[in-house]
Amino acid sequence: MSDEREFGRSGWILVGVMVLAFVVAPLLIYLRPPALPFKFSYLVLPLIPALLLGATAVWSAQKKM
Repeated sequence: MSDEREFGRSGWILVGVMVLAFVVAPLLIYLRPPALPFKFSYLVLPLIPALLLGATAVWSAQKKM
C-alpha cells in the first residue's frame, strides 16, 4: 500500500514546476519587466508557466494510474 502513495520522481518534478510557476516567473516579471505591451507582459507571460504546471499535473496524475 505504501508504494501507491510514494512521492517519487514525478512528485518532485511537479514541485519544481510549481516553484517555477509561483515564484520564479513572477519574480522575473517583477525584476525585469519586459519591454512589451502591458497585455502581453502581465497576462500572456504568466500563462506559459501556468500551462506547463497544468500539463505536468496531468502527467503526474496519469502516471500513478
